Amino acid sequence: MNRWLKLIGCAVAFDIYWALVVMLRERGTVLWVVLAVIVWLTLPASLRYPALLLTVAGCALDALFALSGLIHFNSGWLLPGWMMALWLMFASVWIRLIRATQLPLVLLVILAAVGGPLAYFLGERLGAIEFLHPAFTVLSWMAAGWLLLMAAFHYLMRKPL
Repeated sequence: MNRWLKLIGCAVAFDIYWALVVMLRERGTVLWVVLAVIVWLTLPASLRYPALLLTVAGCALDALFALSGLIHFNSGWLLPGWMMALWLMFASVWIRLIRATQLPLVLLVILAAVGGPLAYFLGERLGAIEFLHPAFTVLSWMAAGWLLLMAAFHYLMRKPL
């Protein structure tokens, strides 16, 4: 199969996973975690640690957003299990995509800084999270956070771990 078709299929599969997780949230947490771990385990061993690193950093970023009063997860948890599963799946898919495409670093970081906050905006519309400030304010902080997170991650990925 064409490499680009595989990448598009991977992205579409992640979007379907994301939609199911955000719509069903706690009703499928165990399934979301199991699926994310399975995908993570399919990564080459050398990429599993970087994926975990991105997962932990992403979860910390979300916890920071919640603790700072920008957002509230409607599950009642600071960071619900379904969100941690989303981060692990995102990290696993993202690493697979960046290794396969070799797109310029600046483009990858910009894509993440736009796509990340867009996902939260859609999640807010689907009732998964609540913005505690005007959307523009929340999304601006999220874009900055995602930009810094992904720039740091991609810098580290270019170096041997």
